[in-house]
Amino acid sequence: ALACLTLLLVGLAVFPAAGCGGDDSADKVTLQLNWFHEAEFAGYYMAEAQGFYDDDGLEVTILEGGPGTPARDQMLNGEATFAVTSFAEQADLVAAGQPSMAVMAAFQIPPLVISSLTQSGIRQPADLAGKKVGVTTDYWGDILKQTLSGAGVDPAEVEQVKVEPDDLPALYDGRVDAWLGYAQDEPIQAETAGHDVTNIFPADFGVGGYEGLLIVHETTLADDPELVRRFVSATYQGWRYALEHPDEAAHVLDSWAPDNGLEFQKL
Repeated sequence: ALACLTLLLVGLAVFPAAGCGGDDSADKVTLQLNWFHEAEFAGYYMAEAQGFYDDDGLEVTILEGGPGTPARDQMLNGEATFAVTSFAEQADLVAAGQPSMAVMAAFQIPPLVISSLTQSGIRQPADLAGKKVGVTTDYWGDILKQTLSGAGVDPAEVEQVKVEPDDLPALYDGRVDAWLGYAQDEPIQAETAGHDVTNIFPADFGVGGYEGLLIVHETTLADDPELVRRFVSATYQGWRYALEHPDEAAHVLDSWAPDNGLEFQKL
């Protein structure tokens, strides 16, 4: 899961640097993730494990997300200081006039993929015509439609099938012909289960933008820009460390997401 991210990650910090604060006491910060613990949040885990947050005077609590945990709402209502969200969700927040500010992006290349078993012969969006594609949420349904349209394929030619996030076996047993997910997750699960997988990247068809956005309430940014700077700086160090020490990072990931196993985290 970690190795595949090296092709998608970038230098992360987009918030301007500032001078260090002089407060010796730790500021309590809560980060709400937008999904279950996994490799796409490795930088945060490593910043915590290596003491980078401590070094910047931060006491950070990292909260797991999931389908029923709208991370952006947790930030907006004050239950979390920071949240992770997608490019599309942040665009919607801005369009709606919500006080959400993006201060960092973890991914330059969107890690969105449409995965299929290699034996199916699906290599490009046109091959999905007449096929069933598993989608877990409306968000992924929109990604599929945008990818098909970008490739000149009529979305009406492809059947969307609602699937549960943990029902990847639907791909293995032929209930669906393809599955939408993240490059560091579902394809790796399929490979560790013994299946050869072919991935279509929606980014190749103009879909997606900077992903893994770190967002903060505009009031927090205005009232305490130094807090935001320290958090972004320490997180950046965490990502750099994770990429430079992948074996160590895999062990840390395994402690946060033990269900997948250590070998999964190394892939």
